[in-house]
Amino acid sequence: MPPLIATATATTDPLELVDELLQPLLQLDAEEGLESLQEQLQEFSHQQWSHLLECVPNNLRLRLWSLIAPQDQWRVIAELQWETARNLIHTLNDDDRRTIQANADPQDLIAFADLLPRDMVDAILLDLDEDTSEELQQALSYSDEQVGRYMQRNILRVRSGISVDAVLKRLQKREFVTAVFLVDDERQLLGHIPVASLFCNSPEAQVDELAESISELDHEEDLFEATNHISLEGEIAYLPVTRQQKVIGALSVATLFNEVRDDLAIATLSESPSHEEDLFSPVKSAAKLRALWLSINLVTAFLASWVIGLFEAALQQVVALAILMPVVASMGGIAGSQTLAVTLRGLALKHIHSANIRLLLNKESLVAAINGVLIGMLIALVVGWWFDSPALGIIIWLAVVINNLAAAVSGTYIPFILEKLHIDPAVASAVILTTVTDVVGFSIFLGLGSLVFL
Repeated sequence: MPPLIATATATTDPLELVDELLQPLLQLDAEEGLESLQEQLQEFSHQQWSHLLECVPNNLRLRLWSLIAPQDQWRVIAELQWETARNLIHTLNDDDRRTIQANADPQDLIAFADLLPRDMVDAILLDLDEDTSEELQQALSYSDEQVGRYMQRNILRVRSGISVDAVLKRLQKREFVTAVFLVDDERQLLGHIPVASLFCNSPEAQVDELAESISELDHEEDLFEATNHISLEGEIAYLPVTRQQKVIGALSVATLFNEVRDDLAIATLSESPSHEEDLFSPVKSAAKLRALWLSINLVTAFLASWVIGLFEAALQQVVALAILMPVVASMGGIAGSQTLAVTLRGLALKHIHSANIRLLLNKESLVAAINGVLIGMLIALVVGWWFDSPALGIIIWLAVVINNLAAAVSGTYIPFILEKLHIDPAVASAVILTTVTDVVGFSIFLGLGSLVFL
């Protein structure tokens, strides 16, 4: 087999190199081995590997995973989106999981624990020394949005009245100290002592003279709220963390900003109906997560139908069709917006290309068909009982299924085409999508209704 990326050697952007590899890679048959790509892929960075895994369906991810060097796998996981990493790890076999465990970075466990299976977390903790394991377990007792999850406990607490020389001697005995805090006899915060000032003052000076005021964080405080304690004018690298007003650790300002930045990026990019839905997440999982919002929308759709039903006297012969039109349109609109959100995020992250758009369409169409058939059956039963007309129930079931499929196609291709035309898909996609689902939904529903009842 000729080298798949031989023509991409002049590419300067490392992600462009991945994009050029994507088309021929997706054209490989399921039986074709990937060993011939080992030489070309072994120079891939962690970022390139993660970008490639984000752009391919799960079965190909597993094949590519075998080409990643074991010592690099943990770092590749760190670059993946949360839901993609979770899906990947849960589909790996036991041997691959043990390889990840053997190369796990204990400090990264704080960030990754929620996406790893519980048995993997326990196995990693058992391989650590007692002190490190206990410290990590204490960190994991907090949620990933609390200050205590990320605080460091290797701080030095000193009391009033001692000399700079005494503090320096204590620092020499410690392997690593992130920050020095002045506390009273109850370990309550009195101030922060810059480490540099300890070396710039007389050894006989007292630490009280060097202490500076500093804001403290409660160990259960939310990370976003914690940013309000940071002064842009100061040069403080660590903020003290307290429990019941006693200093128990320190939080790095850099860590705080990194976590908040990542959460803001997720919030900006993620408009999907599920929590961080993966571009190629399993159909069963995607359908289950979205069905909840489709069912909630069903309630509001019937409410709109009830309002239209108040005008029954004016509508006369076509009253049933008029009352139920919003149900068909609304179900298609919501299904389309769910697909649209996933596609927009994939485009924003540059995970969707001409090479894999058809794979995404196949997945979205299958999700739409499953939800359309199941929820359409529920609607059909309600409609058949409400209007005492099984035929009307079958008509609306067919309309919901077909409109859901139209919504999946529209939600996948509309933003993709708009981006190719250099039109902002985030602004224009919803307008076109709504038009498509309304036109298709009303045409199918009223067309079938006219054939049967008129």
